[in-house]
Formats: sequence, C-alpha cells, structure tokens
Amino acid sequence: MLASEGLSKGNHIMDLLSLFDGQDDRRSVAAGEAVFSEGDPGDTMFVVLDGSVELRSGGAAMATVGPGELFGEMSLIDDEPRSLDAVATTDSVLAELDERRFLFLVNETPMFALHVMGVMADRLRSA
Repeated sequence: MLASEGLSKGNHIMDLLSLFDGQDDRRSVAAGEAVFSEGDPGDTMFVVLDGSVELRSGGAAMATVGPGELFGEMSLIDDEPRSLDAVATTDSVLAELDERRFLFLVNETPMFALHVMGVMADRLRSA
C-alpha cells in the first residue's frame, strides 16, 4: 500500500509501538487518573504503549485511544493549552515525548510527521 493510499483511507502508516518500544520516558497512569486536563499547558504528547485513554470535551467522550495510538499532539505543535481532558480508562503505560524528541523524530523519521498529520486530519474531520 502506498503511504498516500493509507493516509487517504484513515489508516496510518507507522507502527508506533515498535518505534517507542525502547522509550525511556514512560509514564504509568491508573484507571480513572487524568493524564492532562483541558486548559493545562501542553509541552508533551503521548503514545499509548499499553491500556487505553479516553479523550473528553466537557465530560463527553470524543475518542478512545489504545496501544500504538497517539494523543496530545496539538498542544505540542501549536503551543496552546490542552483542548481536551485525557483520562486513562484502564491502567496504562504511555510514552511521553517532549518538543525536542518530537522535532528529532520529525527530522529523522519523516513518516512519523505524516503519521501525526494523518491522525490530526482524522480527528478534525470526525469532530
């Protein structure tokens, strides 16, 4: 499958679990624990390594992300406060990426940048 075909169908082109398998910056969160809240500063993004996280707006569930999926990327990119709440729905392990690591991946792994853009486009279209 061509990368453009995968992106146009909402399928993303990277296996983020493999990419972040050896990630040192891991964060464990218990079921029901907030990863972040709307209005918080956003200087990191996350990839779910294990478990699941619900993204909420005004208390309503907007999406649930699981292993291999990312969230929190918008605030990292635009330097604006968080626009949603993120709450673990199960005990979860997350890879946490700061701006330095994000920019390194965008520079060294261009498919990562395309993957993030695809995720953002899907979420904007479904909002």
